[in-house]
Amino acid sequence: MDFIKERLQLTIITILTLPWLASLVLKVNYDPITQTFLSGLAVVSASFLISWAAETAEMDVPRSFSLAVVALLAVLPEYAVDGYFAWKAGSVGGEYVHYATANMTGANRLLIGIGWSFVAFIAFFTTKRGEVQLDEGIRLENFFLLIATLYAFTLPFKGHISLFDMVVFVTMYAVYMRLAIKAEKEEPEVVGVPAYLCSLRKKSRRAAVVIFFLFAGVTILMSVEAFSEGLIESARNVGVDEFLAVQWIAPLASEAPELIIATYFVRRLRTSAAMNALISSKVNQWTLLIGTIALIYSISAFKLQSLPLDARQSEEVLLTASQSLFALAILLDLRISWKEALALFLLFAIQLVLPGVEVRYFISVVYIVLAIPILIQKREELVRSFKTVKRIAEY
Repeated sequence: MDFIKERLQLTIITILTLPWLASLVLKVNYDPITQTFLSGLAVVSASFLISWAAETAEMDVPRSFSLAVVALLAVLPEYAVDGYFAWKAGSVGGEYVHYATANMTGANRLLIGIGWSFVAFIAFFTTKRGEVQLDEGIRLENFFLLIATLYAFTLPFKGHISLFDMVVFVTMYAVYMRLAIKAEKEEPEVVGVPAYLCSLRKKSRRAAVVIFFLFAGVTILMSVEAFSEGLIESARNVGVDEFLAVQWIAPLASEAPELIIATYFVRRLRTSAAMNALISSKVNQWTLLIGTIALIYSISAFKLQSLPLDARQSEEVLLTASQSLFALAILLDLRISWKEALALFLLFAIQLVLPGVEVRYFISVVYIVLAIPILIQKREELVRSFKTVKRIAEY
């Protein structure tokens, strides 16, 4: 194969990072909107490079290392943005405390409301079926998503994310990754740019992976502050709620490559692989990301303290936990119908279009009311998930 298309994609994505990097070197100042656009373009492009490098790296590293480290590198952009807000929250305080939670809850809800439902609808259209069947391997993710969700319901009532909560969430993620390493997983099939990179000679391939990781990581670190601050200032200038801009626009930029790659898998009739990747990302963000922002907040403030949640943030965490519970209930039997996918999307769309206090509480109640009967009906699936985790742990 000549991989002309893949080489062109790689070249274009790399070039798209250069306008912002050149601006930094030349010390060019822009208005907030232009700054947000150029730095955001650099973040999105770097996200693609990291995703491609991560997939390619799976060819040369042990499977366990791939799961534990490479999978984490693939979501680095989201962690970088949220980590920046958490750092500023600890060192500066003020509105940044709200922004750290906003970005975290937005990323989680976006992944389900748009990611899961969108991939499901593409699968329905591609396969001409009204239901998507997932593989047994997702039971592990379902189990940890349930545990993390149930624990997350305690946060709004406590009004903070403490270092103890950080330990709990990080421990959940560590145990999940340990079991994921032991579990039998579908071997990855590289496609697109990673397939081109994997076709290179070993030394060239490994050098390319290292270069892309380093280049993309440096690009993200050099862009994340300008993107985050430019986004806030741009929202303020055009009269948009800064909280909502941080909650939805920032996660959309950092997670765009992941959603596009999942869509590509579905179009190749690998729906289960696509959904498994998105569900794994949800577990990642719903455990490690929460713990990370609490830790960064304390480090930045140079003292051990809890990340406070005011009334608005508590409502957002409650809504995010409620959405997670409903989504989990749907996936317990490893199937998702077009009606269920539509429900995920519509309930997300309502809270997005109508971001009021009453709407947040109303949608939270709707999620929970819908989830509880489904969980009761599928209680045997809960037992199967537990047995799957037990079997993997004893393996």
